[in-house]
Amino acid sequence: MVEPLPAVASSSSEEQEETSFSLDIILTVLRRYWYAVIITALLGACTAYYLAGRQNYVYQKTASVMMRDSKAGKGASSERIMTELGIDSGSANLANESYVLKSTALMKKVVEDLDLHISYGVRKDFRELDLYRDTPLLVVFQAIDKSRPYSFGITPREDEQFTLTYSSTDDTPTEVTGSYGQPLVLPFATLTVHPTSRMNDSWKDREVLVHYTSPLATTHSLLAGLTVTRPDAKDSSLLEMTLTAGNPDKATDVLNHLIEVYNQLSKDEKSQSSRKVESFIDKSLKEVKASLEAVDQKITDSKIKGDIVRDTETTMTADFTTSQALEKEIFDLETQIKLASNLASSLKETGMKDALISVDTGLADSSIASQVTLYNEAYLEYQKIAGSAGRRNPIAVGLRDKMNSTRAAAGKALTNYRNNLEIKHRELQKKQASLSDRLAATAAKEHELMPLMWEHKVKEEIYLMLLSKQLENALALAAAEPSARVLETAHGSDLPISPKTMQFVAAGGLGGAALCIFAFVGVSMLNNKVRNKHDLPGVSNLPVLAELPVLSKKESKHPSLFIQDDHSVIAECFHILRNNVDSLLPRPEQGGYIMMVTSTMAGEGKTMTSCNLASAFAKAGKKVLLIDGDLRKTSLSNKLGGKGRKGLTSILRKQVEDPASVIHTAENAPDGLFVLYAGPYVPNPVTLLSTPLLGKLLKYLQKQYDAVIIDCPPYGILADTAIIGALADISLYVVRSGMIDKRYFTQVQQLADKGKLHNLSYVINEVDFKSASYNHYGYGYGYQYGYGCKESEDAEKAHES
Repeated sequence: MVEPLPAVASSSSEEQEETSFSLDIILTVLRRYWYAVIITALLGACTAYYLAGRQNYVYQKTASVMMRDSKAGKGASSERIMTELGIDSGSANLANESYVLKSTALMKKVVEDLDLHISYGVRKDFRELDLYRDTPLLVVFQAIDKSRPYSFGITPREDEQFTLTYSSTDDTPTEVTGSYGQPLVLPFATLTVHPTSRMNDSWKDREVLVHYTSPLATTHSLLAGLTVTRPDAKDSSLLEMTLTAGNPDKATDVLNHLIEVYNQLSKDEKSQSSRKVESFIDKSLKEVKASLEAVDQKITDSKIKGDIVRDTETTMTADFTTSQALEKEIFDLETQIKLASNLASSLKETGMKDALISVDTGLADSSIASQVTLYNEAYLEYQKIAGSAGRRNPIAVGLRDKMNSTRAAAGKALTNYRNNLEIKHRELQKKQASLSDRLAATAAKEHELMPLMWEHKVKEEIYLMLLSKQLENALALAAAEPSARVLETAHGSDLPISPKTMQFVAAGGLGGAALCIFAFVGVSMLNNKVRNKHDLPGVSNLPVLAELPVLSKKESKHPSLFIQDDHSVIAECFHILRNNVDSLLPRPEQGGYIMMVTSTMAGEGKTMTSCNLASAFAKAGKKVLLIDGDLRKTSLSNKLGGKGRKGLTSILRKQVEDPASVIHTAENAPDGLFVLYAGPYVPNPVTLLSTPLLGKLLKYLQKQYDAVIIDCPPYGILADTAIIGALADISLYVVRSGMIDKRYFTQVQQLADKGKLHNLSYVINEVDFKSASYNHYGYGYGYQYGYGCKESEDAEKAHES
């Protein structure tokens, strides 16, 4: 027996084969079903165009603002004042402002201000266009259920009239006629229609669609298209707002008005904060003022009681100054009294002896000085007369009397002056004593007034601070700034961003084509049957020696097992099978090799394959023996007319001495092909095949023929094939296309791996060469060399004609 060739296979090649397999399916689908792919692509593109045409236009606008921090800058005076006064301002931080811009309350205010819950549109092609500012009429609702949406159409007519169409409760179209400016009562609302400056003859008989939705629903719809982002950094104060809407002017107005409403709200909040501060300051001022007045009253009462003019310090200073002045005055009086006493002594001494009296008396009274002067003049005149005329001279005597009278008058005046000084001195001393007592009392009173003065000072400072904050808060209220400074108002292209028709059409076309391709590929991938050699990689690495095509109508009608037309496609395929089998093993020096042909189940074409493979060897000049090894069904013997005739069973039962005597030629078989029938029926084929005589017989026949081909029963159903397979050099496993599950071939692979079937190879029968799997192979080299797909079929048709 010829040794089997080692199997050469690598995992990398298997993986490459599997990868190419999936790509191969796609390529073959494209080549065979290209028209279906194109049709589905066109259908997908048309469907996408229709769907895009039914979508309303969507426009996008963008606005940028810079947010002022609510706790810093000029806009935070009220919050700072409240913080300094110990009040919680409750102001939000900068990060929360972006969420405020997307709040429902803010957008609802915009919707109500711009009447966005009432929209106007007109049909164009498949879609509805939002008119917004371009609407030719306005609808004013006097009464309507705001919780439900309503839609109706208004068609302008002649003579300031219109037709309003709506759907009743049973979805029946109802039409009513009305006049502009006149209330119209409907089952769901009372409304008045007014024409706008846009109304002209072009709108005549053209329906305007009116949609009413609740303000809250419109708010949610607009918020769904609003995004607020920080374009540059996470902690940046810049915010970028983007809004999508069905009309570019509507998107612009909504963004701009949203910023205005937000700024007005922020200003109102800041004004409210400032008024809160103002109320707090006014209340505090009243309380502090009342308390300050009470302290003032206490201080005043205490001053009145203590005879304090202004305050203790001033009073004490004034009294001390007065006391010092009195002390100086007393001192001056005492000096004058002493001088007056000295002068009186001088006058007294002068009365005992004549002498001059000093004119510089130091006394404040000028009359005494004049009396002294008169005395001195009289004295000098007397001395002069007395010295010359004598003391008894009448003139001297007269002068003497004048001196005495003058001295007496001066003494009397001096006495009166001194008495007045003494009286004044006593009064000043009393006054000085009173001041001393008052100073002592004032010092004691100052100790009592000190707490009241401190309390007065503290409350006075609080009062002044509140007055200052009141003025500062008034300035902050007057100079309140909005929280958002507009960097860029709403801007953007007036071209719609959606739907993008070309992208829709392209995506629809590609999607349709991809769906078609994947459908065909899916069908191919879901098919778990082996249809051709491309289905085997991944489940078995055994080689496929040939693929046999489906018989033509002419061949299927021919009663013989042998293909008679040597130019047919299937004849060429058997020649290829013969060539591949012949090259599978080295030719022995003497004789040939033994081949067995089996399958998974009956009906896969193993008998036809065995016959025509033997015919191909015979036509190649080989001596071939075809043995019917199916001792139970004997299909080969029956079709070749050898039913019941002596054959293999006869040899194994030793009923025939010479095997050549039971070897025959078959009808319609080529020269060189001989047949050994199965022989008469035996009840125990397994026992018969298990005898050593079968091995001896095959070795004998191997030397006599170039090829011995045994048609065996299906493998796995009976043990017959396993016995014969152990003696065969080459095992051919026939697989009918679309009949056997792929999962079964793992078991076939195990048979080859365990050596139960030597040199096992596949032959796939009834393959549809017209399928997509073969379009790209181009079997066009002529029937002599190729599988004979297109050119061989053409040659076959020419031969038949």
